[in-house]
Amino acid sequence: MFILRRLTSLNVERNTVLGDSYVLIDMGKNPEAFSESLKAMKWVACPEAYGFISYNEGQKLEPLYKDSTYFVMASNGQTFANITKR
Repeated sequence: MFILRRLTSLNVERNTVLGDSYVLIDMGKNPEAFSESLKAMKWVACPEAYGFISYNEGQKLEPLYKDSTYFVMASNGQTFANITKR
C-alpha cells in the first residue's frame, strides 16, 4: 500500500492513502496527460501545480503543488519516492 505525504509551505503534514498503485502525471514529462487531468478536475489552468497523482483505479486525482514537498511512502513507513518538484 502507498501513502502520499504532503508537507505544505506552512509545515502542515497531510497523508492520503493511495492504495496498491498510483500514477504520477508530471507536466514536464507528459503535458498531454497533465492537460487531461486539468480537464478532469474542471480547471482551465493551475500555475501552482506541476503534476497530479492518480489513484483508486484512476477514480481520484490529487494535484501536486510547487510550494509543497511530497513523498510516496510504503505501508511500513519507508520513503518509496520523493516526487517534489526540483
